[in-house]
Amino acid sequence: MPSRAERFFAALARAQHRAPWAFVLGALLVSAASMPWVLRLRLNSDFQAMLPESSRSVRDLDEIRARFGGTSTLTLAIQDTREAGADPARLRAFTRALAAELEGLGELQVVHVDWNVSDFYDFVRAHQHLYADLADLTEVRDALSARITWERNHANPFYLDLDDEPPPDPEAVLARIRDDAETAERETQRFPEGFYQHPTMPLVFVFLRTSIRGGEEDATNRLVAAVEAAAERVLVAEDLPAVSRRRSDRTDVGLVAGDLRIDYGGELMDVLEETEALKEAVALSTLITLLLLLASIFLFYRRWRALPLLALNLLAPCLFAFGVTQPIVGTLNTSSAFLASIVIGNGVNSSIMWLGRYFEERRQNKDAASALEEAHTGTWQGTLAAAFAAALAYGSLAVTDYRGFRDFGLIGLVGMLSCWVATYTVLPALTAGFERLRPMAFGGAAEEGRGVYGVLFARLALASPRTLLGVSLVVSLVTLGATLWAARQDPLEYDFRNLQAERSAESRVAWVNARVGDWADETLSGSAIAILAPTNEDVPRLIEQLEAYRSEHPDAFGAVRTIDHMLPSDQEAKVPVLAELRRLMLDARPYLSEAQQAEIDAHLPPETVTPVGLDDLPASVARSFTERDGSRGRLVFVEHADGQSTWDGRYMIAWAEGARVARSRDGSEPPVAGVAVVFADLISSIFSEAPLAMGASFVTVLALVLFSFARLRERLYALVAMLVGVVWMTGSLALLGVKLNFLNMMAFPITFGIGLEYAVNYLKRYQQERGAGRTVTDAVRAALEGAGGAVVLCSLTTLIGYISLYTSSNQALNSFGLAMSLGEITCLLASVAALPALLVAIEGRGTTEEVSKPGAEG
Repeated sequence: MPSRAERFFAALARAQHRAPWAFVLGALLVSAASMPWVLRLRLNSDFQAMLPESSRSVRDLDEIRARFGGTSTLTLAIQDTREAGADPARLRAFTRALAAELEGLGELQVVHVDWNVSDFYDFVRAHQHLYADLADLTEVRDALSARITWERNHANPFYLDLDDEPPPDPEAVLARIRDDAETAERETQRFPEGFYQHPTMPLVFVFLRTSIRGGEEDATNRLVAAVEAAAERVLVAEDLPAVSRRRSDRTDVGLVAGDLRIDYGGELMDVLEETEALKEAVALSTLITLLLLLASIFLFYRRWRALPLLALNLLAPCLFAFGVTQPIVGTLNTSSAFLASIVIGNGVNSSIMWLGRYFEERRQNKDAASALEEAHTGTWQGTLAAAFAAALAYGSLAVTDYRGFRDFGLIGLVGMLSCWVATYTVLPALTAGFERLRPMAFGGAAEEGRGVYGVLFARLALASPRTLLGVSLVVSLVTLGATLWAARQDPLEYDFRNLQAERSAESRVAWVNARVGDWADETLSGSAIAILAPTNEDVPRLIEQLEAYRSEHPDAFGAVRTIDHMLPSDQEAKVPVLAELRRLMLDARPYLSEAQQAEIDAHLPPETVTPVGLDDLPASVARSFTERDGSRGRLVFVEHADGQSTWDGRYMIAWAEGARVARSRDGSEPPVAGVAVVFADLISSIFSEAPLAMGASFVTVLALVLFSFARLRERLYALVAMLVGVVWMTGSLALLGVKLNFLNMMAFPITFGIGLEYAVNYLKRYQQERGAGRTVTDAVRAALEGAGGAVVLCSLTTLIGYISLYTSSNQALNSFGLAMSLGEITCLLASVAALPALLVAIEGRGTTEEVSKPGAEG
């Protein structure tokens, strides 16, 4: 008697044959309902977008943003492109006028515009004596005091000088004062007229501090467009050349107006350039996936009808998968960006198995209604188990908090299951509807070459099963050894350059960032690690701890800067020294020449010297350290150590760990933000979350095997095939020298599902063929030529989805594509080559049957 499930699928087939377009209409309604949520999806390539909201680096950055408003930087590089005759005055005048326009962009989340430090140097000059070094002041005071005493003594005719060495000549003292003043003045020349000007190029920088987050593409583009609109207003007002190119017009360069141009850099543009490259690659990979998938499907079925059937069937489940998960994932990140091509390539598998079986039934001259029913009842168990294997493998990633895994796994889980549902609801209805419009005819030349994929693997597996098993054993031992060797080394990728998009030599964003790096410190450029002290009183304690740590670990980080570094040091000690120095300089006048007196007067401290505080600093230089409530001085910036590369992941972790050692007076951990801490948390998440995902995947597929087969033997066959495929993949990666990163580690839990999916589909068909009375060899061959060929096509379509990742310039995605491509190939070979050979060797042992010719009927 047919089971309840078989009766259900038989009734479903009859309903689809009677009213196919009702099911199609339902699919269209699902697609339409999903579209609003799909259209809300945005792409965010910022590494932070892959971390959970509970991650410390995310929480800390959110707190610092809430306190300060703007922590992101958009850098403008304003250049005079003339090789000769560049006019610095013209460039500065344009920058000054543009900065005034940019100050009005508060509605576009610009917190402040950092473009000139002249008022700070005016402040320094006004308080120049306080900025002098205490040791220098003391030395000049002592020398001047000694000289005055000497002069007075020698003016006394009764004084007897027993000292052979006279004190320093007044000219030497004046020279020391003069040198100190010139040194301070030279420092101001680093910023001509206060501008952030490149030391060797006609290039001026403006830093826009903004509350826009990295990855907020629309907001960043609106800001760039507003900057260019402001530049155009200045060009018109100053009667300068008109704009010929704009970045806001989607060109690959900034604004160009005659020999003036503005290019963009900073973290916002870094992430934006990554996002734009990803979007282009996503569109290209999806197109390539569809074209190659359709070509491979046509080669397998040799029927044009298969193409629209499978393509239309995928529309509703793919839109549904992205739409229903959008409220949870919010945005797509670097790992989930390419899921469209992956869901298409992998989700089509159950449809391929169903349509392959339908065509088989039609070739046997069954009518469409009977073929629908046979395709349903003959494939649902295998495809359901396979779909669950793939879905659970993806879903195992969703048990983690790491969004790089979680979002990928969630969308993949929903995508696999919705594609399976569509296989048994939409695809049969489409097939029945097309049959009504134009019934299919079988036979003749159109059927030549059918089952080509399965026939090829049948010849491979059955030509010499024992030889194939021997080769498989040798490959397994070699790849297992390579895997164990790689595991004993440090298998993680720490070179940050291998985790980002490969930038072209023409990248203006990279060019701007390199020019800023030529002379600006990280506190100015916005790339230092920031620590937020709970109170101003905590700042000295944090600095003391950081400097103590640096003394023990000199390579951990470099300069530690606060707003206090803009104030004179040792002010309380300097005030009495300056008062005494003023008295001595006045007392020295009778012993000096007129020229020396004039020089003394030029450097004479004021009669009253008052210490200056944070509130006295000019607003333009204090804004980066000023919170929304107006308080200043609680930010501590930690720069990277000289000689250390910020591309080195190990150093980034050490830098972040060093910055995080500081504790407030109450023992709490202050918020710490920066690229280095994000990367450190990324690595930490991989260490903690990847084993969890792998374990969850293995446990779920193991449970699925137990439910898929009643006998222990078939369970062991499926597990062995899956494990062999995984070992071959990991060993291949090790032999190729591929390092593990935050993306390609997803390949392991997913490959568990893929390996089981292919083995289950093949073994289910093998059981059916054995149940029909075929010998072991003929059952192996029939299963290969039937389901095996469809499994090969399934693998090929999935492989196409992963190979398409190579259209991305992002190297981490490339490595994920390589790992998954290898996993597809190795799991396929294990399931439709090694496993059939194993079945012949074990199941056929002790029988007298002979291996019949390929293609023979059992």
